[in-house]
Amino acid sequence: MQFTEKPIQPGIVVLKMTGSIRVGPTCRQIEHMVDDMIRRQETQVIFDLSGVSFIDSSGIGTFVKCLVKLKKLGGTLRLTGVKGMVEGVLKLTQIDRVLGVYPTESAAVKDLGGISEGGSFRLNEAT
Repeated sequence: MQFTEKPIQPGIVVLKMTGSIRVGPTCRQIEHMVDDMIRRQETQVIFDLSGVSFIDSSGIGTFVKCLVKLKKLGGTLRLTGVKGMVEGVLKLTQIDRVLGVYPTESAAVKDLGGISEGGSFRLNEAT
């Protein structure tokens, strides 16, 4: 399993994953990476799964744990690049309804109030 972090702007980071997400060291590594992001005050996290070919139930559980940690701090978790077997598992478990799933990284960033595809910055309006 390979991981690449890409900061988008303060507080927003993309974690690109390549390989298989299975029970054991991979799931623990994902949790540790999210914990490190939280320590750096990066609580708007996007998992880019375009390079992931397999995920098991432990991987799904890890995503939910990460979401809960982030939400406790006012953050969130989004998924992008979901396809094939991974998409099927997310739909089967209905986790796609809990986690925001977006077709592209830029769509997920835009939803978080970040820089959109056109390069403009969208401010979240106070209610």
